[in-house]
Amino acid sequence: MNFIDVEPTLENYWRAIILFGKNTASYKFALAKSLIDISLAKDSDLISLEDLALPYALHLCEHLKHSPKQSTFKSGKFLRACHDFNQQKISEIQLIDITELC
Repeated sequence: MNFIDVEPTLENYWRAIILFGKNTASYKFALAKSLIDISLAKDSDLISLEDLALPYALHLCEHLKHSPKQSTFKSGKFLRACHDFNQQKISEIQLIDITELC
């Protein structure tokens, strides 16, 4: 198998999620952890945005507790929401709403 394989298999989709994209932030790692968590708890291949939003945001929030700086550029609305959630400035419902919009 080649390092980059264009055949659309589940393994190649997973490899694309994990290997490609910037390594300067933890977004893809939070996404990977969330997809694993959901796939273990769900008996379906379909994962909706509503199902993904909370686990994804919570993984990012947890990471931000020990690594608050995620990149060299200014943080956006989503990361601010994660910081605010960690500081109990917004609720879980507000975090989900912002996550789904961003």
